[in-house]
Amino acid sequence: MSLDAQQWEDMYTQTQPEALPWNAGGPDLDLVRLVNDGTIPVGQVLDIGTGPGHDAVFLIQYGFNVIGIDISPTAVILARENASKAGLFGYFQQGDIRQIPVEDHFIDFVYDRGCFHVLSLEDRPKAVREIHRVLRSKGLFLLRVFSDKEPGNDGPHRFTRKELEDLFGATFKILNFWEGVFEGPRKPKSYSMLMEKK
Repeated sequence: MSLDAQQWEDMYTQTQPEALPWNAGGPDLDLVRLVNDGTIPVGQVLDIGTGPGHDAVFLIQYGFNVIGIDISPTAVILARENASKAGLFGYFQQGDIRQIPVEDHFIDFVYDRGCFHVLSLEDRPKAVREIHRVLRSKGLFLLRVFSDKEPGNDGPHRFTRKELEDLFGATFKILNFWEGVFEGPRKPKSYSMLMEKK
């Protein structure tokens, strides 16, 4: 699986939002916990692969200024609609993790639940550089990806802990690493990392 824009647009136009395998129907429980306990302070957020916008809506409700990007225009519309239904405004636009449409050092907190793990091997370092570029000094990055504990090999890449540490360790300080699952219909096993920009 790779980040092909038309493929993702087709998924959003041909599948009901609630049937999308990554749609948890609400905000990620780890994100909620880390915001509620003050680990992630309120500020300017970039939500990468915002999808239906459940995480973005939660963050807006909590007082964050949110920029949500998705490679699928239909996903962007869906996220805007979900924010509007909640009486909220977030800045949602089409965007690509490999070339993030945000200026340097503008973001306090980057959030990626399930985008990075669909990148090709050659695109991963580009995405790491882009996330690093848009974050301010000591900005935070929360990542959730498929883990190598998930059986099979269809769908996203299953990362090992070492792969993740090798990709991010040079430019990010890894504050926390834990195992979990993606909430949603299939509950695949995940690794999450909370990182700080070096």
